[in-house]
Amino acid sequence: MPENAVQFRIPFYSAFRNPHSAFIMIRPLRQRHRRMITIIGVLLPIAFAAGIAARRPAPTVATLPTALATTQRHFEAVEWERADLFTKTPIQVRLLRESAGSGHFAVEFSATRDFVKPDLIVYWVAVGTRITDTIPDHAFLVGSFNSSAALPLPLEAGSASGVLVLYSLADHVIVETSKSLTIQ
Repeated sequence: MPENAVQFRIPFYSAFRNPHSAFIMIRPLRQRHRRMITIIGVLLPIAFAAGIAARRPAPTVATLPTALATTQRHFEAVEWERADLFTKTPIQVRLLRESAGSGHFAVEFSATRDFVKPDLIVYWVAVGTRITDTIPDHAFLVGSFNSSAALPLPLEAGSASGVLVLYSLADHVIVETSKSLTIQ
């Protein structure tokens, strides 16, 4: 064995035996950490399961309060049906009324299956309002673009001309604006 190996080995080995050495702390710390991890490994899943079991159930409401409940309107009379209101997208629009000659108005949309836009919302904007990249402040929210439900128009739509604006909530962009339409 070379002389350097013996000289190196002796001080290293004697460090374990010296009570003032830092190496003497390794074994007790490892033993303490092993006990702590074992206890945590047993108690943590038990505490997690107890926490899940002690959770309160989510509150549910059988019916909506009267202030939030909406009455379902039935729009039976078709006033007109147009496919030329939107120039960029093939959307067919039907103007419906509660009864022939009287009642509130609603619009119903139908589009081809390949017309897919995320979170499309319909707004009514009075004619003369400048529409830029965002929805004007005084636009009326008609509802979510849905081909299976009629969307009631605001009362102002019956007295003034306006446009329908399709807005993508996911993209924050106006998809398309319809031609001006007058409802009477």
